[in-house]
Amino acid sequence: MVKEEIDVTVISLTWNSEKYVKRFLDSLLDDLKKSNLSYEIIIIDNGSRDSTLDMLKKYKSIEPNLLYIPLSRNMGTTFSRNIGIRMARGKYVAILDSDTVIPTGTFEKMLEAFNEIKSERIGIIHPKLIYPDGTFQESARRFPNFLIKVARLFNAEKTRKKLESIPRVLREEITTADYAISAAWFLKREIFERVGVLDEKIFYAPEDAEFCARVWQSGLEVWYYPRVTIIHGAQRLTKKRPFSKLALLHLLGLLHFWWKYWKFLWIRRKCKPQN
Repeated sequence: MVKEEIDVTVISLTWNSEKYVKRFLDSLLDDLKKSNLSYEIIIIDNGSRDSTLDMLKKYKSIEPNLLYIPLSRNMGTTFSRNIGIRMARGKYVAILDSDTVIPTGTFEKMLEAFNEIKSERIGIIHPKLIYPDGTFQESARRFPNFLIKVARLFNAEKTRKKLESIPRVLREEITTADYAISAAWFLKREIFERVGVLDEKIFYAPEDAEFCARVWQSGLEVWYYPRVTIIHGAQRLTKKRPFSKLALLHLLGLLHFWWKYWKFLWIRRKCKPQN
């Protein structure tokens, strides 16, 4: 059966998100309803044990375009998001973290960006992210490598910035980036048909870097678009708990990413001018 296409599918994950999900859904629904776009919202819950499911149930009762899928346990970011990706009917897909706040006009401006950016190879467009206190969040970067992770671990910010930062991102200019964190991705659904869904061998991260690497390998580009700003809570769970099970899974994800793309990453770092 052919899916009835709509304008936008929003995909988000929740996991014990009672502190964030109300602000997220209120801001998201407000913007979507003002945009005059046809939309659906698919939320996959990763086995929440707080009041998140009760809140989702309440929103579902008043929002017919919202669907939530409760999982029995935390299945990570890739398996769970892929459920939504496979179900999506939108011409455009927005992947948004449930700890984001969406300002009015976001969706209209982000879809206009697909025409504003002068490239026929757009894969992903990523807006500017800021922390709740208004400070800049460096969310579009160079691909992670071992030295970057060591610098992050020891809070060696000067070294980290030299290895990872993209100057045009720091200057808040429209530019390409190696990858952008998956807290806010806007892309056409056809991109998944071209490059595939998220790599389920990665539980938590760097699923965003892995997917962006495939986007680049397919001949498409990842763009940073700072003319739209989204507030992102950025829970950074592995940094808060560096010796947790989640941190171990993140490390395994990094090793998988490096093994899978070592040749691509080496060639790209040697040949690509650093902007």
